[in-house]
Amino acid sequence: MVTLQRTKKIMIGTGILTGIMYIIVMFIINPLIDNKLGLEVIKLQLAYTTENGKTIINNWHKIGQQNFLKYIYTDYLYALTYALFLSTLYLHKILKNNIKIIRKHYIILTLPFIAGLFDMVENTIEIFFIKDPNDFPASLFAFHSILSSIKWLLLPIMIYYLLKRINTAIT
Repeated sequence: MVTLQRTKKIMIGTGILTGIMYIIVMFIINPLIDNKLGLEVIKLQLAYTTENGKTIINNWHKIGQQNFLKYIYTDYLYALTYALFLSTLYLHKILKNNIKIIRKHYIILTLPFIAGLFDMVENTIEIFFIKDPNDFPASLFAFHSILSSIKWLLLPIMIYYLLKRINTAIT
């Protein structure tokens, strides 16, 4: 049974793990890839064309591409931790306010997992792109960037619902 106490423990644990994974991915791994601040990794997600993608990964040089392939597993873990954290945070808010869970809440609770799944699919596509950028299908690369865009759009939607007061009148 889901309880307020149990969700609080999970929320704190996944929150700590998410914070740790954020620091590792954004401040350690990504700079190892682009040899800069790490923002080029995010640019790859939103490159939309294989030509833009090739320009980005060519600027990483071989060592950056190897680091990407070597450490990409950390981004899979990060996607899992933020999905669990954001969902648990929202569930905790519902339980804390003693709100009956309705269909809308189930939909909101799945948004972080959709974002996490899109993140993982995006990562997988990027692995194949980096291994063979010259023969990579342009449509698949564009699809990858669309998934990334949706993932990035789901974040502010989740934050909105976390900050918004849950309407107790809706049942």
